Amino acid sequence: MRITTRFSGLLLAAALPLGADAALPEESIEPSINAELAEHTRHFDEKVYKIADNVYSAVGWNLANSVMIVAPEGLVIVDTGESAEQSRKVLAEFRKISEKPIKAIVYTHFHPDHINGVKGFVSEEQVKAGEVQIYAQETLLENVVTQGALVGPILGMRSGYSFGAALPDADRKDMNAGLGPLAHEAKSTFIAPTITFKDKLDTTIAGLPVQFLHVPSEAPDEIVLFLPQNKVLISAEVTQGPTLPNIHTLRGTKFRDPVVWVNSLDKLRAYQADYMVPLHGQPVSGKDKVEEVLRMTRDAIAYVHDQTVRWMNKGLTPDELVEKVQLPPYLAGYTPYLREYYGTVKHSVRQIYQGYLGWFQGDPVDLDPVPPVEKAKRLVELMGGREKVLLAAGDAYLKGDYQWAAELAGYAIRIDHDDQLAREIKARSFRRLGYASMNINWRNWYLMSAMELEGKLDGDASLQLSQTMRNAFLSPDMLKNLPARIFLQNWVTRLDPEKSADVNLTLGFVFPDIKEEWALEVRRGVAELHKGIPEGTTLKLTFDKTYLDTVISGENGLLKGALLGDVKVDGNLLDIKTFLGCFDFEETPIALTLR
Repeated sequence: MRITTRFSGLLLAAALPLGADAALPEESIEPSINAELAEHTRHFDEKVYKIADNVYSAVGWNLANSVMIVAPEGLVIVDTGESAEQSRKVLAEFRKISEKPIKAIVYTHFHPDHINGVKGFVSEEQVKAGEVQIYAQETLLENVVTQGALVGPILGMRSGYSFGAALPDADRKDMNAGLGPLAHEAKSTFIAPTITFKDKLDTTIAGLPVQFLHVPSEAPDEIVLFLPQNKVLISAEVTQGPTLPNIHTLRGTKFRDPVVWVNSLDKLRAYQADYMVPLHGQPVSGKDKVEEVLRMTRDAIAYVHDQTVRWMNKGLTPDELVEKVQLPPYLAGYTPYLREYYGTVKHSVRQIYQGYLGWFQGDPVDLDPVPPVEKAKRLVELMGGREKVLLAAGDAYLKGDYQWAAELAGYAIRIDHDDQLAREIKARSFRRLGYASMNINWRNWYLMSAMELEGKLDGDASLQLSQTMRNAFLSPDMLKNLPARIFLQNWVTRLDPEKSADVNLTLGFVFPDIKEEWALEVRRGVAELHKGIPEGTTLKLTFDKTYLDTVISGENGLLKGALLGDVKVDGNLLDIKTFLGCFDFEETPIALTLR
């Protein structure tokens, strides 16, 4: 595939005058991939690795590995991949090794690539019948439903950019996801855990002694497994396999505390394991090698944290810190475990600053800055107008200064999102930056943003991407596990202040089958969730939680249920309609680059 644009080696001046319909000379930008990143793809060839005498790691079928432990009385599957379809392929490979029944599933943490393929291994009926137990840390279910319900729309879209979900085949050829193969977009499944614990659990599963330990790191609910009989450590994502760990993720998460992460790595070192099986990348064999990988990983994270804090305390801001804090050569060159295929020092440094000090960098000019569009207008005027700005942007592009070209073009786009010439300069600059990047997250953000600037992610395409990605975080199976409280709490962040400016109403919700009562109160632009229904509440809806599940999935609606008798109504139906009309549940296209 060749991406043809209109920009040769000619000076941009040849394209003047820069009117609204100005076009650039033609240029061909061949899709390519950084050579080291392309070579990195070989780490994720499909293969089942045997570890010790009873542990097998399936690498390459899903973004995250699935591990099979052969116990005396059956199998234990650790993590289930991101799709049931792919995980069925993994199970077929495992069945070449053992026909024993699956007795347990372990979720090492709540991220979709570790839990969404569960029905590729076991059915809901098996779990309900007690044939299979599902182990997890006690906060996993809450993390799953809160993530999907609270910030699902924006997190889904940002994840789409991070993983390059809409990139064409030419831009995905020979690529990987940094810590694994390319993710598969397929049906997401989920079954809730049946056995949970807080800090540690020493138990026997299918006749095999297993030690679980909670080690917050890449995720707050991360757990590892240690098999004492053969000293195998299944390290989950405390190590992220063959890449520098993502101390911060560009798609967006709560603060990942590097100090906590380092402490968890030290806990893993204390096992003195003979084998280590990460849930991304290939296993590690030999006590000395396991110790080396763990030590180097903890030292890299500690170095980034400690030096960021050191220079923060000297007054440096994030833009200054990213130029100052760099791994020393012995760490930066520790291939593949500390190469910047997935995480980077630069975006980790920014998160550490934000985590400790927040957004304010100490210059009061940032307290109430000139609004972005107004600032862009003033700067463009100072620089001599749009034509001079785009002339400078085009000149920077021709000189290979793609970052500066994109920044300059961005001012014109901020003033006018439909400025096609500015969009084209910025898009081409992003393509150049993306194809050169060794970091897969950066590459994908550059190339997806280029597509947005080129008009390939407008309207329906944006909505489709958002809905596809959101399904990974809140699939129909997950919806069934969504507590009524979480569903109603989500309404609080959907209140439209204009529609509710003059509304003072409380609506009670009665769920007879689960014996719960809740109430949402709207007070002139603010919503509050009450446990129980306040005395004097006249508006109530009574229906089973099972019906609520169909409302959450979009199969039914509350007003529809009221009209058809599935929902019992107390109070004035018009008042209830007014109440429901205060909330904004409309899905709209999300633009991430054109801000």
